Amino acid sequence: MAIIQSLADIEAFEVTPAEARWRGKSTYDMIARTANKFADLPALKFQYTPDVDEDPHVITYRELLSKIHQTANALFASGVKTGGVTSILLPSLPQIHYGLWGGQALGIVGPVNPMLEPDAIKDILLHSETEALIVEGPHEKSDVWDKALQIADDIPSLKIIVQVNIDGAPDTLPDRSAGGCPIVDFDTLIAEHNGDALDFDREIKPTDIAAYFHTGGTTGRPKLAQHTQANQVHLSSMMADMFDYDENTVAFGGLPLFHVNSFFNAGINLFACGGHAVFATSAGFRNKQVVANLWQLLEKYKITYFATVPTVVSSLLEVPINDADLSNMDYIICGAAPIAPQVFKQFQDVTQINVVEAYGMTEGTLFSAGNPKQGEKRVGSIGIRIPYQPMKCVILDDDNNYVRDCQVNEIGTIVIQGPNVFPGYKDPNKNKGVFIEGGWLISGDLARMDADGYFWMTGRSKDLIIRGGHNIDPKAIEDVLSDHPAVSLAAAIGQPDAYAGELPCAYVSLADNLDGPPPTSEELRTFAKDNIGERAAVPVHVEVLETMPVTAVGKIFKPDLRALSIERVLLAAIKPDAGGVEIDVRNDEKKGLVAHVSGIEPSQTDAVRTKLDTFTVPYELT
Repeated sequence: MAIIQSLADIEAFEVTPAEARWRGKSTYDMIARTANKFADLPALKFQYTPDVDEDPHVITYRELLSKIHQTANALFASGVKTGGVTSILLPSLPQIHYGLWGGQALGIVGPVNPMLEPDAIKDILLHSETEALIVEGPHEKSDVWDKALQIADDIPSLKIIVQVNIDGAPDTLPDRSAGGCPIVDFDTLIAEHNGDALDFDREIKPTDIAAYFHTGGTTGRPKLAQHTQANQVHLSSMMADMFDYDENTVAFGGLPLFHVNSFFNAGINLFACGGHAVFATSAGFRNKQVVANLWQLLEKYKITYFATVPTVVSSLLEVPINDADLSNMDYIICGAAPIAPQVFKQFQDVTQINVVEAYGMTEGTLFSAGNPKQGEKRVGSIGIRIPYQPMKCVILDDDNNYVRDCQVNEIGTIVIQGPNVFPGYKDPNKNKGVFIEGGWLISGDLARMDADGYFWMTGRSKDLIIRGGHNIDPKAIEDVLSDHPAVSLAAAIGQPDAYAGELPCAYVSLADNLDGPPPTSEELRTFAKDNIGERAAVPVHVEVLETMPVTAVGKIFKPDLRALSIERVLLAAIKPDAGGVEIDVRNDEKKGLVAHVSGIEPSQTDAVRTKLDTFTVPYELT
C-alpha cells in the first residue's frame, strides 16, 4: 500500500522508476493482463434507469476483452487502418467502453461531447481525420443522431458510421447507396467478428498517439490534445498505486466519458487493477433522479469512491441520506473547479466521506496535484504535486517566456513536467506558448506554493471560464457581442456563483455617434442569447461601461472586470443579512483578488460569513 501524506512520501515513492510501476505496455495490454487475472470479476455494471431496485447489466473482464477484440476487428474490417481514428459520440452506455478501448487497440480514439453544436463536432471530426464514427442512434431524448447525419457528408475521411441502439437493432437503417459512407448497427456489426484475439498485426509503442481530447471550451474552435499510450498507462498505473486500488475498488461513473475525468476515474484506472465501474442511466449526474437516489445507489453497489465536480457536491447536500449505509465509501475526488470552503466542510460533516480536492488538465493527462488522501488537507488549496511530476510556479513575460522560478508564496504560473504531460496539440500551430524550455507545460493557472509544497490557486492567466466543471471560451462570447453594431469593445469573464463556481458575464463599451438610442443591457444579453450556439456560454449578466479598463498598451484589463463582478455578486448575496455592507475588491500578493467586506454589525457576522463561504472568492471582514 502506497501511503502518500507529504512531499517526503512522494520522493520515497519515486525511488522506484515510473516505468517499473506501469501495468502494461499499452491500454490494450493493460486491460488484457487484468482480464487474464480477473476474467470472471465484473469490469462494468450498467443500469438504464435511476431505479435503485433495477438489476444491472454486468460485464465481466472476460466479456469486456472479447468486446474490445470484436470492436477493433470490426473497425479494421470496415476500412479503418491501424493507427486510424475512431471518433465516439455517445453517452455513458456499455458500447462507449467497447469503442474507447477497441479503438485504442486499433489506433486513436476521439471522444466527442455529444452536446456540442453540429459545426463544432464537424470541426473536431475534420481535424481528427476521423475514419469511423460511433454515434447514438435516433432517440426521443437525444438529437445526436440528427447532428451526425447533418455533418457526415462533410467528413471526407469518414468510412463508416456505427449506430448504437440501446433498444436493439432497428428494422431499417438509412439508405446510403446513393452516396456517403455506410451506416451499420454497432451490436450487429461486432457480433460478426472474432472476440478471442486481434485479427491484425500492430505493435503498439509507448509514443503512439492513443487519443484526441478536444479542449478549449464548449464554444469556439476546439483544439485536439494528444495523449500517448505512455501518458495513459503511466497515469492510470500511478493512480492505482497512489490510491491503493485493487479488485475490490468500485467507482460510480456519474460524469460523461468523453471527458478525461471519467475516462480515467470510471474507466482505465479501474481496468489497471481489476476494480469495476457502475453507471446509472446514460446521463449520470445530469439525471436529477440519479442525484436524488445516489446515497441508496452507493449503498447498493458498495461504491468505494467517485469523481465529481463542485456543482454535484452542492446538489447532494440537498438530498437526505436517511438510513443509507455509506460505510464502503472511502472518499470522493472533487476537481474541475474550486470548491467553496463551506460546501467542503458541510459535505464532510454531513456524510463523513473524505473529500480529496484535486487539480489537473487534459494536457497533463487528468491529474497533477491533490490534497493527500491520508495526509493533511488544507481546505482551499489544490494540494501537493503527484509522484513523478515536478510542479512549480514561475514568472513568465508577456510572451510566455520563462523569467525565473517563484519564491515561496509568490504568485506565478503553474508549470508541470513528467510522463503525464502530453506531447502537444495535433495542430502544431497551436503549440506556440504551450511549453517552456525543459518540456515544462504552461498551465495558464496562477498560484502560489507554500513552504510545505501545497499549491493555492489565485486566478488564471488564461481567460477560460469554468462553469460547473465545463470550460467556456470567452472569445466566443466576445466575438458575438462585438458583432452588435452599437458595441465597440466586449470582454467576457467568469463571475462568482455559489452553485456553479463561475457563470459567464460580459462587459461592453459602446461606439461613439450611435445611430439611434443606445441598447440596454438586457437587449445586449438577448442579442448574445440569440447568437451564441451553446446555452452554457450565454452570459447571465451584460453590463455597459462608460470606459473599458485597459492596460498601458491598450489591452482590456480583465482583473478590474473580475473585481466589479465580485463586488456586484457578493453584495447581492449578503445585502439581505447586512443592509449597510460595503465591498472593496483589491489584489493581494498571496491570494489574488480579495473582497474586503465592511459595514457589518457584530450580530450579522455569522450570517454574512455563511453566505460568503459558499463562494470560492477569498474575503476579509473589516
